[in-house]
Amino acid sequence: MASSMTGLGIGEAQFNSTTITVELKSVNNRYLEVSCRLPSFLSYYEQQVRDIIRNGVERGKIYTTITVKGDPGGISGIRINEKIVGSIHDLLNRLRNVAGIREKLRLDHYMRFSEIFESYSEPENADLTWSHVKKALQDALDALKEMRWKEGEILLKDIAERIQSLEKHLDTIESIARDNVSEEYKKLTERIERLTQDHNIDQDRLHAEIALLADKMDITEECVRLRSHNQIFLNTLEKNEVVGKKLNFLLQEMNREANTISSKAIHVEISHTVVEMKEEIEKIREQVQNLE
Repeated sequence: MASSMTGLGIGEAQFNSTTITVELKSVNNRYLEVSCRLPSFLSYYEQQVRDIIRNGVERGKIYTTITVKGDPGGISGIRINEKIVGSIHDLLNRLRNVAGIREKLRLDHYMRFSEIFESYSEPENADLTWSHVKKALQDALDALKEMRWKEGEILLKDIAERIQSLEKHLDTIESIARDNVSEEYKKLTERIERLTQDHNIDQDRLHAEIALLADKMDITEECVRLRSHNQIFLNTLEKNEVVGKKLNFLLQEMNREANTISSKAIHVEISHTVVEMKEEIEKIREQVQNLE
């Protein structure tokens, strides 16, 4: 069954005096998009993190945060932040040009910026750390999928109830149309006969044209198609696959049929009922935006 695209999953792993925490947070998105925040010494594994997540979910914006607390063992020290040095170099050169300073840049000019140095800690065995990160990541992904599935169940229940509401509105519309078809035909006939009473008109042709007009006002086909869309919609909800795009297409067709019913109906109560139907369709559309 379809899942929600919103959810949260947390996984944790421990080894020696180190605690690894992985947090996955997902929100609605047209496609699958994964963003990652992880320690610099694990940057080599970022693509593997993305691949694991992509194998577990198919749509949504996934925010991934990996933290490592404690001492995984290894070497620590201070190193140059090359990106910061490059930015400072460009900035100082721009300053020289603006101020018209001929003096060349020296090392002591850079040493005034503490940002050029950064502390770091790199485990002796990054593969060992990654093996625990991978376990925590999989646990977080499983928790995320479970939450998305549970929220999906709630959404599906609400959508199914709204589809049933559409069916009841269709019952009302068909009942009104059925009860009034002969009356509307009679009114149409009387009106045309009054307008043409002073003219010599072929009565057989007249009644044939009236029947044609009455047929154009018939909404039976639209009601049948809308019921068919409703059933396909419910069947699609039960499939164990990505259904969001297909449901959006069905909603477009459902809205189209409702508009046609409204344009053909000549009874005010049918028009009012169609307005209520379109409100339900719009609410369903809002809920579908949350489905994977």
